[in-house]
Order: sequence, then structure tokens, then C-alpha cells
Amino acid sequence: MTVRVESNSYLTEDQQRVYQLRTSLERNGGTPGGFLDLLAAVVEEGTWQQVPSDVNVDQPFASFKEFIEAKPPFGLGHKPEYVLKVLQVPHPNEGVPEIRRRMDKMRGAVRTMLAADGVTGYSEDQRDRDIKAWAALDRSGGWWLAFFVACQVSKGADGKQAASSRPAKISAAEFARRSGTSSERVLRYLHAWESAKEAGVVQFGGADLFPGHEPVALPDEEIWGQFYSSRRNSTSERSALVAAAAEVAGIRPTKALEVKENPTALKVAIIADQRTAEAAKQALEVRAAEVRKAERVEYIRRVADQGKAKTPAGLPVDLPAQAKEKAASYVAVVQDEKATPEAVAEAYEAVQALIVETVTSDPEISIREQRTRFTKTISSTMKSIESIDPDDLIAVADDDLRAIVAAAQKRINELADRISRP
Repeated sequence: MTVRVESNSYLTEDQQRVYQLRTSLERNGGTPGGFLDLLAAVVEEGTWQQVPSDVNVDQPFASFKEFIEAKPPFGLGHKPEYVLKVLQVPHPNEGVPEIRRRMDKMRGAVRTMLAADGVTGYSEDQRDRDIKAWAALDRSGGWWLAFFVACQVSKGADGKQAASSRPAKISAAEFARRSGTSSERVLRYLHAWESAKEAGVVQFGGADLFPGHEPVALPDEEIWGQFYSSRRNSTSERSALVAAAAEVAGIRPTKALEVKENPTALKVAIIADQRTAEAAKQALEVRAAEVRKAERVEYIRRVADQGKAKTPAGLPVDLPAQAKEKAASYVAVVQDEKATPEAVAEAYEAVQALIVETVTSDPEISIREQRTRFTKTISSTMKSIESIDPDDLIAVADDDLRAIVAAAQKRINELADRISRP
């Protein structure tokens, strides 16, 4: 049996670091904490530019890509795309702000250097696979599809590699061709995402996103319909509502419709002009009041019709006949077209008072209400505690944090001791 021994005693100090970096990449690919630390050092100190590029050669590597591809002990002996994939794995201690900043800086530098050599880690084959996945989910609609289109598509894009390190976007027509849908539909998804950005519902606009972008927080699916419009309910219905409101206000509908079609101009006017900002604020207050009024009217009607409601803790209860009759008496009040927001608010509070009275007057319901409230509070606390990584906690713990944890443990022990007694 022959045992292969790889000696590295002849390597310089810089080559030793490269050797360790390559070894760490091959042995720790699953949790590459050591590799990421070493790579950060190699990038920060420019080690890859200080080692010779080959045997009997004094010249350093011409590019970071050559350094990665070069055979050991001069380089890492891997494909740049593989290194980019490893960079996506978080460092075990990235919960520590200083380490997170160091890793982000290193990742940005590596991606920029590789992008200069045409390596982005995002191939056309990958784009095709992503678009096919999008096409398979297309019928379900939703925020994820709009996010993906915003990452891939740009109006006027030609698909050529951009000067920056980001992969190039493609046109709506090209996306439509690859996914088997229409460019009009693709643009509706793009418009929905941009509208959500203007409304402050999503953090990143299309200009901030690119192919292969990491997932972002998505809004609730319930408000999707407010931003995405199909052919059946595109702009005609909304335009009719705007025109009607304009007539009531005594202005020409064309002016209101022009503002509706150009929300960016409205946004700029609000930012630049105080009077416009005040008018917008008043409009939002009126709209919020109308929405709140409609929600309260619907709530009172539902309680009166069904005779069911939820307690403050969220426990569903059946109202007694007398309470249901009282709730029904408020329906006529709130359904009156002349009912003021104040009248609706009073009726709403009265119905809520009926629910509280139902809870307090029935000992069994009262006990269930308290049990539900305690269960929710303790469950919510436990979820928050379980989300804490012990390793991350240890890395940043100080005396104040230890005192808080000790106090929480003491309180939990006291509660557990009290409820365990007969």
C-alpha cells in the first residue's frame, strides 16, 4: 500500500497561506468558516498578488480568476463559479456586526474582481432554468413572481453585459419569449413591483435588483391585488372611480387622471412643495378614515348577523341573545349614508363593550379568555427565545445581557414553581 504525502515545508509564508486557503476550501466546504476568514485575509492583504503564478516564475497572477484556477500550491485549483457558490454560505459568526462587515467587504471585492474577468456566477443556463421555474409558477401570480421579473427585466435592456459587476438584465420581450408568455404580462408584473416600491411596500426597486439577487422580504399576499392588474380589471374601473371623485371635488377629471397615471410626478411634487404635501396628507387622512369607517361597519354587521365575535385575546365566542339584539340595533345606525365617522366609532365601541361584558359575565369564558391570553404571551416569548442562536449570544454577551437572561430564567422558574403546586 502506498501512502501519498503532500509536503509544504518548502513554501514561502504567502504560499503557506494560499495552501491553507485551498485546504480549507476542500475540507470545509459545508461550513466554510475557516475558508471565509482566510479568503478575507488574502483579499485584504493582497496575498494573491504576492505569490508567483507558476514554477520558476517571478511574476504574480494577472487576475484573481487566474489565481483561483491555478493548480496548487500556486492557486486554489478550482473554478471561480464554485468559489462564488461557497461565498453564499454565511460565516458561522456573522451575527457579530464586525465579522458581518468584514465578510460583506470580502464578498464584494471577490465578486467585483471576478466580474472584471467576465465571471458573475450567473450563467445563461441558470437564467433559462430560473425563467422556466417562473413560467411553471406563473399562473399562481403573486409577489415572488413580480420580484423575479424585477430582478431579470429592465425596460430597454439589450441583454449585453453591463460595465458593473452585476449580470445584465434582459428585455420584457426576451423574457416573454423564454417563458412562453406575453411581454405585456411581464411588464404588468414589473409595473406591480415598481408601484409597490413607490408606495413603500417593498424596500428595493428594479434598479436595485439583478439576476441572481438574494431573496428579499415580500409583502402580504392580501395586498397583491392593489398593485397587480389583469386585463379584466386593468385601468378602466380605477380610472372611472378617479373621474367620479374629480367631478365631486369640482375639478376636471383629466387632471386627476393625469396624476393617477404619473405617481412619480406626484411623489416629486409632494417632496418639493409644502402645499402639495399638506394636500396629500389631508387626502391620506380622509382615505384612512373612510377605510376605518368601512371596516367598522362591516365588523358590526358581521357580529349582528352571525352572533359570533372574538374576544380581545382572540377567543371565538357566541354572543347571548340579548347581546346579539343590541348589536343588531347598531346596524341601522352605521348603515345610514349620513352616519358620521364619530357615530360609527361609538357604535363600534359599544359592540366591543358587549363582547367584553359577555366574557366577564360568564366565569367559564372568562377563564378561557385569560388562559388564551397567557398562552399567547408565553408562546410568543418562547418563539423569540428559541430564535436566539446560543453561539451568537455568547459572542456578544456582556454583564447587562447576562443579567437580563438570568432575570428571565428566574421569572420563568417562579412561574413554573407556582403553577406546579396543587
